[in-house]
Amino acid sequence: RFDGTSTVNLVICLKSTPTPGQTLTVTVEASGTGAPIANATVDAFWAPEGQVVATAKTGGTGQANLTLWAGTFELRTKAAGFSPDVQNVDPGVTPSVTVTLGGGVTVTGHARNSTGAFLSAGLTGALYNLAPAASLGLKVIPAEVTGSLYIFHAPPGSYRMVVDANGYLANATTVTLSVGPPRVIDVTLARSSEETFQTIMVYGATDWSNLTGHRNVTLNPDSTYPGLEPAGVRDLRLQIDFTFGTSGTRDGLVDAAEEAAFQSWLVGNGPFYTTTDGFLTTNSKAYISSTTYTVGIAGLQVYGGKVWINGTTSYALKQTPYIPVGAPRYFVNVTARPDTNVSVHKNESVALDLPPTYERGSTTTVGNVTVYAFLVPIVDPGVAGAPVQARMTVEWSMAGVARGKVVAPVGKFHAVNASYENYLAYVANNTTITFSAEDSTDPVSPITAANFTWRFLANTSEGALPQNIGYGIRSNFTYTTYGWFTVNLTVRQAGGNFTYRNISVVVDSSPPIGKMRTNRTGTGEATGTLQVNQDTIVRFDGGLSTDLAFPGKSGIILNGGYSWDFNGDRIADAVGRVVNWTFEKPGNFTVNLTVTDSVGWKSPNASLTVVVADTEPPSPSFVILNPLEDYAVTTQLEEKHPYTFNASGTTDNYNTRAELNYTWTIPGPVEGRAGTNHTFYGMNITFTWTEWNNSYKVVLKVKDTGFGSGTPNTGTLTQNISVNIIPRLHPDLLAVQASLKGPTSVEESATFTVSVNVTNKPDRGSAGNVTTSLYVVVGGASTLLTQTADWYRNGTPTSDRTIRAGETVTLVFRASISGQGNKTFRACVTDLEEPYTWEFDNCATQAVFVGQAAWVNWAIYGSIAGVLGAFVFAVYYRRKVRAGEWRRIGLLDRSGKKEAAPGEKKAKKEVKEEKKRL
Repeated sequence: RFDGTSTVNLVICLKSTPTPGQTLTVTVEASGTGAPIANATVDAFWAPEGQVVATAKTGGTGQANLTLWAGTFELRTKAAGFSPDVQNVDPGVTPSVTVTLGGGVTVTGHARNSTGAFLSAGLTGALYNLAPAASLGLKVIPAEVTGSLYIFHAPPGSYRMVVDANGYLANATTVTLSVGPPRVIDVTLARSSEETFQTIMVYGATDWSNLTGHRNVTLNPDSTYPGLEPAGVRDLRLQIDFTFGTSGTRDGLVDAAEEAAFQSWLVGNGPFYTTTDGFLTTNSKAYISSTTYTVGIAGLQVYGGKVWINGTTSYALKQTPYIPVGAPRYFVNVTARPDTNVSVHKNESVALDLPPTYERGSTTTVGNVTVYAFLVPIVDPGVAGAPVQARMTVEWSMAGVARGKVVAPVGKFHAVNASYENYLAYVANNTTITFSAEDSTDPVSPITAANFTWRFLANTSEGALPQNIGYGIRSNFTYTTYGWFTVNLTVRQAGGNFTYRNISVVVDSSPPIGKMRTNRTGTGEATGTLQVNQDTIVRFDGGLSTDLAFPGKSGIILNGGYSWDFNGDRIADAVGRVVNWTFEKPGNFTVNLTVTDSVGWKSPNASLTVVVADTEPPSPSFVILNPLEDYAVTTQLEEKHPYTFNASGTTDNYNTRAELNYTWTIPGPVEGRAGTNHTFYGMNITFTWTEWNNSYKVVLKVKDTGFGSGTPNTGTLTQNISVNIIPRLHPDLLAVQASLKGPTSVEESATFTVSVNVTNKPDRGSAGNVTTSLYVVVGGASTLLTQTADWYRNGTPTSDRTIRAGETVTLVFRASISGQGNKTFRACVTDLEEPYTWEFDNCATQAVFVGQAAWVNWAIYGSIAGVLGAFVFAVYYRRKVRAGEWRRIGLLDRSGKKEAAPGEKKAKKEVKEEKKRL
C-alpha cells in the first residue's frame, strides 16, 4: 500500500490481442424499407476477454468498417429509434455483413412526482432483460430521453424497467413486452431519502497512536457503485447481478453467490474511496491503514430495500515517535469529504471515539461543516465543492459546577436568595414550575452537552419515585401540596464527571388578605366612606395586608404586588404599597386594593368609597346665533336685530349642562325692556339691542350644584360685543365745506351772516331732530355763538326742519363776535339719530379777522379835542385868577379844605416867605 514514504514502481501487464488483419464491413439498414441507417453504433465484443475491442459509427450510406482479426465476435448494433441487434460473425469467413434493425416493441412514458409535476432533471431509464441466458449485448436497453419523456425500443421479452430522476427514488417495474402497438407506461417517483456514509475512528483506551476505522454505508436501492456495470442503470442489485452473475443466474435478483462475489470484489479493490495523510492527524501526526480489512454486507438479497455495507480496518502512525499518553490536551484535525446532492443526497460524517476521560474542547472549522457532541465528536460536512476541515482540541474532562434555579412561569415564583449556594425560591402550588440548570458550568465542553437529573422531592420519602424525577437542562414539575422542599440537581458532564447542587423551594398555596389605610382615616384599616375635596392628595397604604405561604410560614408580598384601582373600572391605576393619589374630578369613587403575593395568588378586593367634593367652578362659554339665518353662529351683530346667546358650550367637571344655573347681564337698550342693564336666565336667551354700540359688556355667570360640599361654584365669562349700525336707519349729515360763505373780516360786535349747505347722504335715514350750531374758535377753544339758523330749501325759506336722504338744505346763521384778532368760525349740524362715529364731517370752518368798531375811533378823536380845549381854558382861567380878575369859588384844596381867596392866599404866602427869609 502506497503511503508516500518511498518511491514505488507499478508494473502494468497488458495482454496482447491477435494481429488485426481483417476488415469487417457492416451495412446497417432499416427493416422493411432497406433504407440505410446513419449514425448507428457498431461494437465488436471479444468474448474471451469479455470486452469490446472495436467500435464504429455508420455514415450516410449506413456503412461502418471495423479492423479485427479472424475469430468469432459478437457484433452489437444499435441506433436511435430501433431495437438493438446482436449476432455472431467471423470476419475471416464473412468480410461483410448486413444488419437489419427493426422497431421492436416501443414503450413510452412520462415521469412525474407525487403532485403530478413533470420531472426532467437527471431523468434516465433502462430495460434490464430478466432472461438469464440473454446476450449481454441485449441485457440492458437504455431509454431515449427528451424532457420528461422516455422511449424504449426493445425486442419482445420480460424486462425490469428502471426510471429515475435526480432527487427521487427510482421506479423499478417488471414489464413483459410482445409484438404489438406501442405501449404507454408512465411512472410516479417519490422523493428519495438520503444515503449515509459514516466513518468512525476509534482510539485505543490508552493509545493515541493506533486506531480502528469503521466505514458504514447505507445505500438506497437505486444507488450505483463505482466499478460495477452497467454504469447507466440506477439499481445496485441489477449492477451486481449483471457484473457477478452468469448466463444461468442473471435474472435481476442477487443470490448468495453473487453477494459473495461482490463482497470479495470489495475486499480486493480496497477502500471505498481514497484518503490522504490529511484525513486524520493527532498532534500533526498522520496515520496509514493496514493492507487488509473486513467487509460486511446486509440487505442485499431483499429486493427493493436499503443496502448496508460496513468495512473495518486498523490504522497506525506513519512515523514514530509515538504520541505520548496522559497529556492534558491533544490536537486533532479531521479533513472530510463534503456531502453531494445530485441524484441523491449522500450524507458524509466522521465520528471520533476518544479515549476515556477525554472530551472535545474548542473547535475551529473550515468550510461548510458542523461539529457536535463531545465524548464522541461528530464532524458533519454540508454540501460543498471542496473537502472541509475541523480543527479540535481534545482535553481531560474536568469537574464543573451544577447550578439550579427556577425560571418560569413569570409571576408564579420568586427567588428570595438567588445565590447558588443557598438558593431559595417561593413557588405556587398546582402550577407547572420550570427549573433550569443553564447556569451550570463545564470547564471543557459546553454545558448543553451534559446530562441533567432533577429530584424535586429529595427531602421526602417520595423523592425516588419516577414521577418526581425530571431530566434535561430545563425540566418541569408541579407541586400539589404546600411545604418546604429540597430539589437535587445532578449533572453528568460531557466528559463523564458528576457535579451536584441542592436548592430549596417553598410551595405557597394561600392567597393574601388585602387591607388599606390612608393619612385621612387614621392608623387602622380604612373602610366605609372617605370625603375629600377635589385635587386633594390622599396617601393610600396597603401595609396592613397579610400573607401566609402555608400555616406557620409567612408569604411574601412584593412592592409591585399592590394594585390600586381608584375609579372602580377594574383597571390598575397605580402599583406599590404606598401610593399618593389626587382625585382631580368630583364624584363618588370606589377604591379597590388587590394584593398579589410573590407567587401570583391574588387577594379579594379591599374597598373604600371616596366622596370627592366639587370645588372647581364651571367654565362658561357661549356663542351668538342668528335666528334669521337658521341659527347659524355669527360674530357680526346689527342693531334692532334679534339674536340668541347659546351657552351650551359651557363645561363642568361634575354637573351636566342641564344641571347648571345660567345668569346673563346684558347692558344697553333692549327691545321690550326699560333701563340700560338687564338680567336674563337660562342656557339660551334671545333679545334685540335697539341701538348700536362698539362695545356692549356681556357677563355670563354659571353656577354648579357644589357636589359633596353643598356650596355652589360660580364661573364668570365677560365678553365685549360689538353691535353694528344699520345705515339705512340713521341720517348721515355732511356740512359741505365748499359751500360755507361768511365774511373774512368783521367789526367787533357787529352782526354778520354765515351760510352753509348741509346734505343728508343717500340711502340713509331722515334727519328729523337736527341741531344747528355756530361756534367761534380761538386757540383751540370753541365758543357757541348761536344755535339758531334760518333754513332754506332750493333757495326758499322753509319751516320744515327735516333733511331726507339725498336732500340738501342751506342754513343761514346771524351772529356777532366779541374780541378782536384772528379767529375761526365753525358751522355744525347734528341729528339725535346720527351715530357719533359719523359726525367727523358735520362741520365746516372759515378763518375771520375781527377788527375794532368804527365809532370807537370817533370817540377817541372827540376826547382828544375836549382835553385840549379844557387845557387851554384852564391856562386862561389860571391867568385870570392870578390876575385877580377871576376868583375861584367853593373850590377845595388838595387836602379837602376850602381854598382861600386869591388875595388871602397871596398875603399868607408873603408872610411865609418873610418868615423864611428871617
